[in-house]
Amino acid sequence: MMYYYEKIMYQYQLKELFQTQFMTFLIFAVIWHQQNIIVVCGMTIAMMLSIILQKNSMSLQQKEIQTITLFQNLKEVIKDLPRHHFLTYCNQNSLPPEIFEKAYQTLENGYVYIVLSDTRSPASELISLFTKKQYNHASIAFDKELKTMVSYNNGQNRFPPGLHSEKISHFYHRQGACIMVYTLEATAEQKRNMILKIEQLNREGNSYNTVGLLLKHSFQPNIMFCSQFVYHLLHIAGIAYFEKKEECVKPMDFVELDYKRKLKFLYEKTL
Repeated sequence: MMYYYEKIMYQYQLKELFQTQFMTFLIFAVIWHQQNIIVVCGMTIAMMLSIILQKNSMSLQQKEIQTITLFQNLKEVIKDLPRHHFLTYCNQNSLPPEIFEKAYQTLENGYVYIVLSDTRSPASELISLFTKKQYNHASIAFDKELKTMVSYNNGQNRFPPGLHSEKISHFYHRQGACIMVYTLEATAEQKRNMILKIEQLNREGNSYNTVGLLLKHSFQPNIMFCSQFVYHLLHIAGIAYFEKKEECVKPMDFVELDYKRKLKFLYEKTL
């Protein structure tokens, strides 16, 4: 019994060490924007991940494939870091007026739609190391066809990371990408309050909370990550059905913490 306890504690300590050092490297790379630092960070983190993989019950070939994949994902994520701002707003007026027009037209339909996605993007696969979940992105829409879907994301590597409108086609990065859609009852007034909040975020400016994924903290009120944003909207509308610090909410919490069965499963779809 003691052997298994010590083994579990060792794995936990490795995970904590990885998260702490990853966060340190992440902040260092973002602040200085140095390419040589980014390369060193990527190599160091890849080696740490390789060590962790040694503890898993996988074949040598599986470990090699996963290590290569992890390194590739890290390389892509770290390369994208200079575009991220966790202290100031870098994104503003990214949502077109049509999004709000369509959203207001849905006030009487009685629902909002929570969309969980597994995009198979490098960032998604890296986040899954911490969450241990398949679905690592959350969005919200006001219509069943998801034409009003919005969330915080990396801007498709074209726009500043922050609040953006989303399409299902945006979620396909690799084969196997998929989404799950749920409905949540909401009155016209509750939906209006959420839309007004989105308009405020769009007007004032916003940024993606990259650092918050691990620090569980936002340095500015409009700096959020995807699940933090969705929960924030539900909370201000008075329809949040579980209690948790906004910065600690993970995408799968919307399903796994639905003890009162407020959500209704609509469909799951492979893209």
